[in-house]
Amino acid sequence: MTGTFTNLLFVELAVTVVAAAMLIWRSFMDMKEDDHLILDEAEAHLDREQAVIRQKVNKLTKYLHVVGVVWSVLAVVIAGLFVVQGLALI
Repeated sequence: MTGTFTNLLFVELAVTVVAAAMLIWRSFMDMKEDDHLILDEAEAHLDREQAVIRQKVNKLTKYLHVVGVVWSVLAVVIAGLFVVQGLALI
């Protein structure tokens, strides 16, 4: 294995760990999100709290999409490099 291939594997591992941590964090935030109907002004603070939670989950989801694209591109590059190195040995 070349240094480039090994370095890309380490970067891929780091991106995978970050993605897993973000997914776990999003699942914790989703547990706090409730589906309920606010009927009176006394419960209006609950609606504001839920809006903040939804906003955080939506923001985190955008970052998860970016990490997913980066992870996919790295996977394709690593696979291509693996094939090229394998063909070079033939």
